[in-house]
Amino acid sequence: MRRFVSYGPALVVFVTVLLVLALAPAAVKQVQLAGMSATVMQAQARLDQQASLLEQLNQATRDVADAVLPGIVHIQVRAQVAQSQEEGGGRRFSGPRASAAGWFYNTDGFIVTNSHVVADAEMVRVETYDGRVREAQVVGSDPRTDIAVIRVPDLTNTLPLRRATGQAVFVGDRVFAFGSPFGIKFSMSQGIVSGLGRSEAASLVGMRSGYTNFIQTDAAMNPGNSGGPLVDARGRVIGMSTAIANNVEYSFNDRSPQGQSAGIGFAIPIETIESVVSQLMESNVVIRGHLGIALRDYPSPFDVRGESSYEGVGAMVREVRPNGPAAKSGLQAGDIIIEVAGQPCLNQDVLRSVVSIRGPATVIPMKVWRGGEPLTIRATIGSAYFGTNERGEEDLIYIEGSEGMTMAQVREKLKGLSATKRLD
Repeated sequence: MRRFVSYGPALVVFVTVLLVLALAPAAVKQVQLAGMSATVMQAQARLDQQASLLEQLNQATRDVADAVLPGIVHIQVRAQVAQSQEEGGGRRFSGPRASAAGWFYNTDGFIVTNSHVVADAEMVRVETYDGRVREAQVVGSDPRTDIAVIRVPDLTNTLPLRRATGQAVFVGDRVFAFGSPFGIKFSMSQGIVSGLGRSEAASLVGMRSGYTNFIQTDAAMNPGNSGGPLVDARGRVIGMSTAIANNVEYSFNDRSPQGQSAGIGFAIPIETIESVVSQLMESNVVIRGHLGIALRDYPSPFDVRGESSYEGVGAMVREVRPNGPAAKSGLQAGDIIIEVAGQPCLNQDVLRSVVSIRGPATVIPMKVWRGGEPLTIRATIGSAYFGTNERGEEDLIYIEGSEGMTMAQVREKLKGLSATKRLD
C-alpha cells in the first residue's frame, strides 16, 4: 500500500518563518518607535506641568537683563602714543582703540570702569544702551585697585545700577556678567561664584600693589568685558570684571591677545569699588585704611609646616610700626591673623584689602593666633596714602594720629600737601 506524505503543514510553517524573518525588523522598529513616542509624550506632559517653574526661571533671568542693561555703557578708548621718530616729525599718532564697558554709578553722569581701560587715554567715548554717544572725561583713577571714574556731565536720564552694599557673597551664588566681549556691545553671560578672596591674578596682570580680594566666577568674560558689572540674581552689582585666566597666563581681559575665557574670571568686590569711587569723585587722592604692619602669608610656600603650632592659613605679622595703629591696638610681631572683620584671612592681600577700604577710627575685630592659642583683638584703623617719602621714593605714607580722626579731618590735613606729593 503506498504512503502519501503531506507537505502542507511544513509548507505553512516554512512560509510563516519567512514572513516573520521579513517582517520582524519592521515590527521591532514599530515597537521601538512606540516606546520612544510614549517617552516623548511623557516628557512633554512633565514639561507642561513644570512649565510654570521653568518660565519663572526664564523670566527672572530676563528681569535681570531688563534691570541691568540700561545702566551699562560701551566704552571706546583711543590711547596716547609716542611722538613720531621721523626726521622733521613731531607729529602725534593716535593709538589703537580699546573696547570695554562701564556702568552708571549715579544720576550725575558718573560711570565706573577699570583703571587699565582708561590708562594713557587720549579720548574716551561712551555709548549708552539707548544709542547715545558722548565723549567722557576721566575724573580719577586708582591703579592699585584697578578702579576708575569717568563722567559725561551733560548726559541726562541715566539709570544707575543698584548695588549689593553690605550683602554677603557666597560660593555657588548665581551671577551674571555684562560687557562688550570682542566689541559685541551689551552682552550678558551667566555663571556662579567659583571662589572668594582670590589674589593670585594681581601681580600677573600688572597691578602695583596687593589691594586685591577678587571674586572668582565662571561667567564667561572675554576681551571687552573689562569694567562691566558682575551682578547677583536680583540684578545688584556685587563686583566689576577686571581680569581673566587661561592656560597661558592671567591677563587684563581687553589688553592681551591670549585673554580668552577659560571659565576663570575675576571681579573687584563692591565694597572696594564703593570705597574708592566715593573718594575719586571727591578727589584724586585715595585714602586707605592702615594698620602699620608688615606681613607675610602663613604658611609660606617654602615652609609647609609653618613656624608655630597653628595649622591653617593666615597672614603673619613680621613687623609692627612703633606708635602706629596696630601697636596701639595690641598686635605683636609673630601674631598670625586668621580672621578679620568676621571673614577668614586667607592671605595678606585679603587682609590688606579688607583693612584698606575702612575709614579712619573704624574698629574691626581680628582673631589672631599667639602663643599656641587664639585671641581676639579689636584694631582701630588709621589712614595712609601713596605719596613721595623723604628719599623721593613713592611710598605708603601714614597720617600720624589718623586713627583718632574723621575722614573730613584727614582730608583737611592733606590739603597742605603739594600736588606732586598728593597724587596717587
